[in-house]
Amino acid sequence: MIFIGDYFALGLVITLCLFFFDTKISFRYMSSASKLFILCLITTALTAVIDLVTARLLELENIALWKNMLANTFYFIFGIITTSCIALYLFTKILEHTYERKCMRNAIIGLTAIFVIYSTIVLLNLKTGWLFYFENGIYRRGPLNALGYIATLAQAVLVCICYFRNRKNASQPMRRALLLALPLIPVCIIFHRINPDIMLNAFIMAVADTVLFLTFQGQRQGVHSLTKLNDRHSFFFELDHWITQKEPFQVFLINIKNFSAINQKYGHVLGDEYLYQFAFALDRLFSGCLSFHMNGTVFALIMRYTYQSTSEEQSGILLDFLENGIECNTHQIKPDYILTHYISTGKETSATELYETIEYAGTKAYGLKHTYTRCTEEITEEFARRRYLKERLATIDRAHGYEVWLQPIQCLADSSFCSMEALIRLYEPDGTMISPAEFIPLAEQTGYVNSVTWFVLEEVCRMLKTYPELANTSVSVNVPMAQLLEKGFTPRFTSIVDQAGIDHRRICIEFTERAMLDNFDQTKSIMEQLAANGFRFYLDDFGTGYSNFNCLLQLPFQIIKLDRCLVKYTNHGQPDYTMVHRLTNILHDMDLTVIAEGAETMEEVLILKEQGVDRVQGFALARPMSEDRLVAFYKDNPVE
Repeated sequence: MIFIGDYFALGLVITLCLFFFDTKISFRYMSSASKLFILCLITTALTAVIDLVTARLLELENIALWKNMLANTFYFIFGIITTSCIALYLFTKILEHTYERKCMRNAIIGLTAIFVIYSTIVLLNLKTGWLFYFENGIYRRGPLNALGYIATLAQAVLVCICYFRNRKNASQPMRRALLLALPLIPVCIIFHRINPDIMLNAFIMAVADTVLFLTFQGQRQGVHSLTKLNDRHSFFFELDHWITQKEPFQVFLINIKNFSAINQKYGHVLGDEYLYQFAFALDRLFSGCLSFHMNGTVFALIMRYTYQSTSEEQSGILLDFLENGIECNTHQIKPDYILTHYISTGKETSATELYETIEYAGTKAYGLKHTYTRCTEEITEEFARRRYLKERLATIDRAHGYEVWLQPIQCLADSSFCSMEALIRLYEPDGTMISPAEFIPLAEQTGYVNSVTWFVLEEVCRMLKTYPELANTSVSVNVPMAQLLEKGFTPRFTSIVDQAGIDHRRICIEFTERAMLDNFDQTKSIMEQLAANGFRFYLDDFGTGYSNFNCLLQLPFQIIKLDRCLVKYTNHGQPDYTMVHRLTNILHDMDLTVIAEGAETMEEVLILKEQGVDRVQGFALARPMSEDRLVAFYKDNPVE
């Protein structure tokens, strides 16, 4: 027999292994598909080795029959094991984007049945000679010698059935892999029938492994395609290991800032080359550490923590490395960066939470224009608080501690509290109030502010409908400009008010000048549509920045709220209401109602009245109050 195919098979497997294990990633952090692919390589190599050993035994004289029988039996068994591993790998890739697990169970049952039946016949062959036997020391094929090909064809049929049942979810590379791998089986059978002395089984298996590698594993999970460092997926596996093992460790997170400037100056090709050179140098900066390319221009290092002095020295080395930059194609490139350093405390619970903490510290450093920051205990606690508030923001209703408070606003003409501003409040389970200054900015950053708006509007409508004491009042609701501009805002806003049976004129929409000017044309169109339906508009914080009176003339505002800083304006240490007086006159000329915010004493209220403002909002007259206190307040201060 000619066994050159086995040598080629071993060569292919060794080559694939060299490409596959080209990074520091540990076996335990590989994906299940990658581990299964390694098993395919191992069984293919063992099949080739056993075939070569079997051939050598056949060439030797005076070899005991039982040795030849045992060697050939192992060869038949490992052949079906290898094809089963390859088939199982294909099942895994076909179903990786399918959440129906029944098909995988059926596939495993089918493979197991084929393996058990075939293995049983192989073992029975020791007495029956159905597959092979020896006559006068010469190897003879039995009547069922081709059963191995039949078993492999049966496995291929199972793979095809699985693919066609799940082809809608199977990837395009999967289809390409099947078109390349499955025809190898009939080619092998035909070739072997024509040339029975040439053994190609292991070679065909190795070729199938090569097809799978090129299709799926060439850019496998765990390795970044550009820099060949371990990727984000590997980082979280590694970090979870350190946390689980309670081993002291430290993490350095490097965020290269404004990388677009490098691409614009040198071109994208050199930009990619820079990232590769940066990753190459970073990976060799410290011994005994793991390097990761998280995404884009974010890199990370994980290493053991020993002593504080050693850690500070490592930080210094890393900062020098970043400051010196990287020479790339004769250019010395020194980009802006943020280096965030985290040292384990032993209290970590998950890699995801830890990484989010590090990212949060880096974001704070960027805002402060720092290039290096340590994740201190204070930052960790601050982020834990932020995470807690995000969880609270996920469900905004009264059952989860949210309430709407209202602050009455006095109409100076008749001293009645004719309008109110709606304000959101949030309570801890023990009844402690969480400051709006703490959770509202977070709601705006995370997008939960939209849910806040709808909750406030629904609560306002409910209260206006429930209490006759509020019959002659109107309420302003703060609406983020981004939400106002969303498709479907107008019909939903209108529907909520209509379902409660509230007159549209009693609901006012309040937002700030800065947000309004960013999308002027779209803002104008939506405001005019809402104004046509009877809703009114407040412009909040007027006078704090650029005030475009031309925009005010074009937009359907009815009420302008002067920012509290104007009320507190001082000239040479003394209160100065000149600006309030001038702005009020101008706004009155534009037929606009003026509200002054922030009046904390009755003296300020009287002075503001003298300046001509129409309404005053402040603690001197009424603080924000809960629903029950609000009703009592209006019973004592009825609006006619």
